[in-house]
Amino acid sequence: MRSIHNQIRAFREAQKMSLESLATLVGTTNQQISLLETGRRRLTVEWLVRLAEALSCHPWALVADDLPKQMRPEDLRLLERFQRMTSNQQTELLRFLETIVPSAHPRRVKAQK
Repeated sequence: MRSIHNQIRAFREAQKMSLESLATLVGTTNQQISLLETGRRRLTVEWLVRLAEALSCHPWALVADDLPKQMRPEDLRLLERFQRMTSNQQTELLRFLETIVPSAHPRRVKAQK
């Protein structure tokens, strides 16, 4: 099993928090926190939520640098509805969005010879 790189230790140390302190806030042991930090224990959504609450950050901030720090209610509603769509519906919606909203990373068009 490949682990997801995470920022748990960085957030904990930035707050000058010990393994024991974080473990107490999360309701687990310092050994479990250490395993999560090093990727030797699977980092589930439940763990992300619990850790983020204790570290006063968004759960996504613990697993990636380029994700939004905080989602607006509109973003959450959109994501929730998107996740309830079928795969085909998601594909069609993404195609539609690509026609009305410019991409942040435009596709490169190969030069014709």
